[in-house]
Amino acid sequence: MLCVLPVAGSLPASKTHKAGRRWAFLPSADATSPSLGTLTIVQSKRDTVSYSVAVEDGQVLFCKLTDGEVYGVTLDRSGRPVKCSCPGFCFQKTCKHCDTVKELKADGVL
Repeated sequence: MLCVLPVAGSLPASKTHKAGRRWAFLPSADATSPSLGTLTIVQSKRDTVSYSVAVEDGQVLFCKLTDGEVYGVTLDRSGRPVKCSCPGFCFQKTCKHCDTVKELKADGVL
């Protein structure tokens, strides 16, 4: 049996969430699954969202577990996030998805 351990970390403050932003990632136990695992992003007591995460064609895909909505974070050649398809990115030019991709890459998850 394969043992997969969760990984967790914090996110930098944003304009709307000054402190306490964090993430937790549980890798998929199924090596044949297109999903790398489940990611939960917590920005406040009322703003907690879980996603299935996959990597495809230079994008990190976040699929909401509640409604199936998908956001794609496009990476540049060096693997840094440059844009996201979520409404927050269009509004602020940054978002929790891009912040999380940076942290997941820094922690060696992606």
